[in-house]
Amino acid sequence: MSVSVPQITAQLDAVLAREPGALAVAIRAASRQVWPDSVNQRGRRFTLRWCDSMLAIREALCEVEQADAADAGLVVLTPLGSHEITEDIAARLALRQVLQPKGWEMVRQLFGAKEIDARLGRFGWMPQALVDGAAQGAYAPVANGFLDLETAWKEVLQRFLQLNVPRPDAAGLLQWTQQPLSDASLKLLPANARADALRWLAESAGTAGRMVLACIEAGRTGDAMALGLVCGALYAAAGEGQAALGHAAIRLERFVGDTHVGVLEGRAWAQAAQQLVCEPGGAEVYRPALERADALLAELRVAEFAHLSEVLPLGLEQRLRAFAMLLSQHVQAPTDATLIAVEDAANRALAHELATTQPHRADRVEMARRLARWLVRPATGAATVADMVCWQADEGAFVDWARFRLLGGDELVEVSHAFEALRAAVMARRNALGQQFALALQRWNAQAPSVEARIVPLESVLDRVVTPLAALHPVLLLVVDGLSTSIFQELFARPERLGWSEWVPAGLARPLAGVAAFPTVTEVSRATLLCGKLTTGQSSLEKTGFSSHAALLAHSNANLPPKLFHKGDLSDATNLSSSVRAAIADPKQKVVGLVYNAVDDHLSGPDQLLQRWSLEDLRLLLPILREARAARRVVVITADHGHMLEEGSAHINGGESDRWRYGTEAAHSGEIVLSGGRVRTASGATSVACLWSESVRYAGRKNGYHGGVSLQEVTVPLSVLLPTGLTLSGWQPALPAQPEWWDLPNQPAMLQTTVRSPSARKPTARQPAAPASAQTPLFDASVTPVAAPSAAPSLGLAPASDWIDTLLQSQVYASQRSLAARVAPPDEQMRKLLSALSERGGKLSRAALAQRLSVPEVRLSGMLSAVRRILNVDQAVVLGVDEVAGTVELNRTLLLLQFRITSVGDGR
Repeated sequence: MSVSVPQITAQLDAVLAREPGALAVAIRAASRQVWPDSVNQRGRRFTLRWCDSMLAIREALCEVEQADAADAGLVVLTPLGSHEITEDIAARLALRQVLQPKGWEMVRQLFGAKEIDARLGRFGWMPQALVDGAAQGAYAPVANGFLDLETAWKEVLQRFLQLNVPRPDAAGLLQWTQQPLSDASLKLLPANARADALRWLAESAGTAGRMVLACIEAGRTGDAMALGLVCGALYAAAGEGQAALGHAAIRLERFVGDTHVGVLEGRAWAQAAQQLVCEPGGAEVYRPALERADALLAELRVAEFAHLSEVLPLGLEQRLRAFAMLLSQHVQAPTDATLIAVEDAANRALAHELATTQPHRADRVEMARRLARWLVRPATGAATVADMVCWQADEGAFVDWARFRLLGGDELVEVSHAFEALRAAVMARRNALGQQFALALQRWNAQAPSVEARIVPLESVLDRVVTPLAALHPVLLLVVDGLSTSIFQELFARPERLGWSEWVPAGLARPLAGVAAFPTVTEVSRATLLCGKLTTGQSSLEKTGFSSHAALLAHSNANLPPKLFHKGDLSDATNLSSSVRAAIADPKQKVVGLVYNAVDDHLSGPDQLLQRWSLEDLRLLLPILREARAARRVVVITADHGHMLEEGSAHINGGESDRWRYGTEAAHSGEIVLSGGRVRTASGATSVACLWSESVRYAGRKNGYHGGVSLQEVTVPLSVLLPTGLTLSGWQPALPAQPEWWDLPNQPAMLQTTVRSPSARKPTARQPAAPASAQTPLFDASVTPVAAPSAAPSLGLAPASDWIDTLLQSQVYASQRSLAARVAPPDEQMRKLLSALSERGGKLSRAALAQRLSVPEVRLSGMLSAVRRILNVDQAVVLGVDEVAGTVELNRTLLLLQFRITSVGDGR
């Protein structure tokens, strides 16, 4: 028999355990092999000698006996047995014999076991494998001295196949097939060992595992993962009954040695493969398998059905193309019916697993869907400057946020063209409103601007906003140069996550909005804002005007007048300067002003970057807000003017700057002349021509422009933020800023249901489903409008008044309400909350729900906590709140069960 080095060391260790001082150990070996010159065991060095005769053994024994080293030893490897050696040789050997290696006995010694599982006896190859495996490191002693079947297999699988569990499931087996040496390591096992290993894995990995093993036996180990992903399309429930997929399933069997792959096997295989892709980082790890699966679908001649898969890259592209097609149709003639198709296609695209790994791409789909909703809404009826400025602050800002996110298009040309058409439709609608605004602004500027509830001309911000706040609390005025309302909404979409909440004057649901001076350039509007009067000038004038403003001085410490910091004052090297920190932290410094230029600087930057605005990406801004929060300052965030981003505008001649020029007459259809009123220029001229159209500019191409009189340039944010927990007399928390269409589908679209053809073929047990022919669109966009009550059963929604009335009158509800005691919401508030969730399919964002309930989002948490105490009977999650995603979800089916409501007027 052959004797390996691990066997030698194991036998030697066993001898030394019995005779620590043994000098020579003889082990029987059938033939000479390639062994090392020596081995080390228990701190001693043993020389290995091949001795094929008794003379050779005597010579080796003499040499070791004459050696001076105290730790020297000898291992004699010989074909002779104990009965073939003389007494004088046996007397000099450990245990007085030539040791015959015994497989399971050596294994027992390696594991420190007293007993071995009898079931291991049927695996004759395993002792040699386990002994050889000891070369990779010692085995851990077994518990209770018993080597069981699972432990032995675990070590074999781990040391030879790099499988870390004794019974891997299908996903674990698939994961193993993706290792570069998986197939080679299996082939290294002897034939009988390989057969037993495959049988063992088949028993543990279930239905899907048997399919993987069929791939291995067919020589397709590397394709096992990809074929499982292919099954996700071939056997998708949405494709049942489609003959093309059934034929492809038959062709698939050649990849698994003609093993039958039924629906059960295919879906189990697909689930195991998709499980790996859906793990964090899985899409990147298994990208080669995903791409191979796309190629296999084409090889099976069913590539057009990739959209049925939740993970295939080709499937995401097909879903995006379908979305683009329906979006393009919607843009041409926006209706509720076309919007339903767009919503469904967007949901399918965003539900694809790879959409989560491409957040910018998914974000563009979401923004396009939002604009599609906006297009079906009636145009604003705003006619006055005040109304249109408020519209821009409340709704137009979100339109701009969404449309500018689509700049740059998508990787797929069809999607890019759809986005381009959508942006063009939005711009056309915005330009129509922009012309109305320009004409109204011309009249408004010629008159003395009246005091409006929400709009504040920039020259009045210090008097009407900052001064009253300074009378109550220390204030930080943060002027973000060029900050548009859209970028403001993006930056401060969730201020509560940073410890802030937005407040508005009592009686107003929405924040104030500022109106820039004309032309909307820094030297006019910023000087006007910081001096508290219509003027022009540079930073030196702004500092003087701010520190000497009479109303601010009246509420400041005599030795600490209002203090203004410009861009150059904000940082020491790259950190927020100590002087700024000290001013903000000083409670005696009642008014601090900061001018922050990141947005305005961006307008002249490179136009090939996709800019997404977040506070974390704006240097110094988070430290400023942190210092203000620590000092418990009220923060007023505003700007000197907004701006208009570049979106295919045309250049025209004649401007002094980006979008204004001196003049008394309009020379272009996109211009309007403003005279007197709030017009100021450095030269003293009181008449200027400004561009109102978004389609033209005077300057060269840049990221964005200002100086004109579009709503985006004229309207500036004017938001008051309070550190969480701080309150102000005469002020109240603001309602959520997002318009309803931002988070919610249009109400009519929710009351539609897709009607499928009754002639659709019934699926067979063998054939999975897909569209009726290769030419059929990916998604059935045919819809039939129905009245709301009759649609409710189709959507699983009863008329809200029926089941909510039944709930509120039930005995269980009364009992639960008593548990909540004083924090229980009134029935009418509960009714509104449940109706809002029910109308939207049971799920809403926190902001959308707060908006529907007309409560500030900062107060929503307490209300939801009380509602959950009532509805979550026995801790069942009837109402769930996902704090990370910011969503609230109602499980109506569970609610009806928990409150024992059996009839709610919906036919059930």
